Amino acid sequence: RRTPSLRLFVPPLRLVSAALWQVVQRRDIMDYGLVEEFVTTVLEVVPDLTSYRERVQLIMGLSVLSLTV
Repeated sequence: RRTPSLRLFVPPLRLVSAALWQVVQRRDIMDYGLVEEFVTTVLEVVPDLTSYRERVQLIMGLSVLSLTV
């Protein structure tokens, strides 16, 4: 059985990533704005993570989907 204190050992970035991945898997477009914000922040911190083209496609796709709500 896991204890609540075990959560303290999981890095916050990993928790956020996992939660947002669940949003994407569930196709919960109500929260795609959060995913867009997270992806934008990560790509600002680590710009070499994707190419410029991939970054633009990802951000634009998420922003369009979040606006359709």
